This record gives sequence, C-alpha cells and structure tokens, in this order.
Amino acid sequence: MTDMANRLASLVCLLAALPAAANVAASTRTPATLTLSSGTARTRSEVLSEELDFDCAEVEQEAVCHFEARYRLRNGTDEAEVIDAAFLGLRTREVRVRFDEEPLPVTEAQAASMGPTSEAGRLAHAQAERFGFTLTLPPGREGELRVRGLMQLERRFLPSGYVWPAVQSRHVLLSPGPAQATHWDIDYLLGPIRTWAGNPTLHITVRVPSGWEVGSSPDAFARTLPVATDWRLRHEGEQVVAERSLTAEGAPEWLNVTLTKRKPWWTSGGVQLGLGAGLGDDSRWMARLGYQFAAPESFLHSLSVETDFREQVVLTPLTQYATPQVAIIPSLGFGLGIPVQVLPEARPGLRLLADLHFGPLGAALTWDHYPALWEGTDSFSRWILLFQVAL
Repeated sequence: MTDMANRLASLVCLLAALPAAANVAASTRTPATLTLSSGTARTRSEVLSEELDFDCAEVEQEAVCHFEARYRLRNGTDEAEVIDAAFLGLRTREVRVRFDEEPLPVTEAQAASMGPTSEAGRLAHAQAERFGFTLTLPPGREGELRVRGLMQLERRFLPSGYVWPAVQSRHVLLSPGPAQATHWDIDYLLGPIRTWAGNPTLHITVRVPSGWEVGSSPDAFARTLPVATDWRLRHEGEQVVAERSLTAEGAPEWLNVTLTKRKPWWTSGGVQLGLGAGLGDDSRWMARLGYQFAAPESFLHSLSVETDFREQVVLTPLTQYATPQVAIIPSLGFGLGIPVQVLPEARPGLRLLADLHFGPLGAALTWDHYPALWEGTDSFSRWILLFQVAL
C-alpha cells in the first residue's frame, strides 16, 4: 500500500459529505505529506473531550491493537439533533458503538472507494471500511459516545541500503538475517474532529508490551526513524504506557503513533571452516571448524577447534568486533580469545585475531601466545594464517 497522502486526501473529501466522522485511521506509512482543511463545524452539538486508548500486542508477528475512542458530547441547544455519523478506518474490524452504555446499531463494514487520485504523477486506489450509525441528542443532553474495535497494523519498511551487518554478510547461508527492530504505525486523523462543534481536548493513551517503544515520526516520510518526543512514558506491570494531550484546534492535521519492537540482543550466525598453515619455523597445515553468532550486532562470538591432523588440538572461545560490509567494502574484524591447547599438553594462552571478509570468503591471521605458567614449561608464540569460508 503506497501513497498514503493520496488516500487520506480522498478520505477528507469523503468525510466532507458526512455530518461527523471518527478521526482514527491505521495504515502504512508513505513518503508524502498530508494537508487537511480545518473546515467548519457541521453539528450544533459539541465534542467536549476525546480520549483514545490503544492496547497493542503482537499476534503471529503482526501488531494488533484493541482501540477505544470516547467522545464527551453535549447538545447545548433547545432542539434535538439527529446526527448521521460514521466511523472510517483502514484495516479496522469488529467496530461497536455505544452512547451512555446503550448500544447503537452499526452498519456492517462497507468499502468506501477513495480513488483514483494522483500525487506527483502517480495513481493510487484505496479502500476504507465505513461503519455508519445514527445518534440522537435531545436538547440539553450530555453523554459519552464510545467506539470500540480492532486494528491490524502494517509494518513500516525501512530499507537497509547497501549495508550488511557482519554476521549477515559472512553467514549468508545459515544466518536468519540481520536482527532488526520492527516498526508498526497508527495514523490518527485529527482533522475530522473539526466537523463537530467545540474545541475538545484530545488525550491519547497507548499500551504496549514492556519490550516495545512508543514514538512518533518527526515528519511524514516512511524512512524516518520514530522518536519519543512529546510522549509521557511510564510502566504498568508488563506494559509500557505512553500518553500525550493536545487540543483539536491547536493539533496538527494528523498524528502518527509508531510502535517499535526492539531488535533481539543476539543473532545466530553459522559455521566457519578454515584451512591454512602456521607461519615461521613451526610451519604446518592447520584446519579450523567453529560456530559464530553476534551479540550485539557488531560483536561476533565464536567457539572453534583447530588441529594439524597429527598431534595438536586447540579449543578457542573468541570475541571480536567486526565492521559491517558496505557495498564492495569488506568486513574487517579484530578479536581477542583464549586458546586452550588440549594436545600435546593442556595449557591456556592468549589469542589476537585480525580477519577480512567479503561475503562468506575471507582470511584470518592469528597470533597465539602461551606463557610459562608452571615450572618446567617454556613460553612460546605461534602465527597462523587461514583462509575461511563461512556458512
């Protein structure tokens, strides 16, 4: 789904034909801006305040939000007013409406065509779900209109460009891919509230799991990371609660709420195979077999076993910092490990490593030093150069 500005501009045109409409929409973010006309009040009854609650969770790797919008209404005139209202939303279902706890009949979701429209020479077709209902306010009546429903949100796509984390570029076969934060967006239309009389205060509350973050986009571009500016955050048990307030007249035309699930703290990698030789007087063929993972993204941790197929076996846990691969610029790593020589005699040492990888192919140079830790042993050092394949 693209060109959100085109959809929302068409939605505004659709709203203009309605006495009143809900001002909540959930959709995909697109690189465009939105302009809404403030319009004039089309009702004599006033909206005194609006409270909007989202309670969101992840279901089958998608974000689903139960929402409730509460409008405090007042008919301050001496005549009854019949208002034909509608709730419009994208990817919205199970909408129920009550006024002072009395249910109001709601028409089933009807597709409201909003296209074709154009923006920068591009055409867009969109469908909205429209839930219509009728509200009658007697003279002097004040009450609460409550709308409840379910929203299924779409992910925001943030391209990584030509930059691949080391664990992804090196282990293209077995690694599941880079650990990335997941973003979902709720676009909350503020302009349609101005089709009612009054200048209500809007209070927005968003509840998400404790591992998530709540923010907003500083502009309307899909490739912009969200920020938590203007949100008041607190914890309630296993949830994070974000709140903010604003007035209808002083509010922007629309408000973005971005839900972010933080990236996992570790990423599985894959197998490393190496073949090379020792350098210097003690030159011999060496082979390496190991497994590597990332935690966090720029730090690779591995456990490997090396042998000369004759008398030497070495186990080495190692941690290294590795730069990402940027287009044709390879990934460079520097590491520190503790080689434990198992054969011909058990003794620990210290390893320094430098490696260079372009995709799964690379080379690693290591320097191992084994100090004389007890009487009767001599310290020695060893250089090893290996050509590596990462799976």
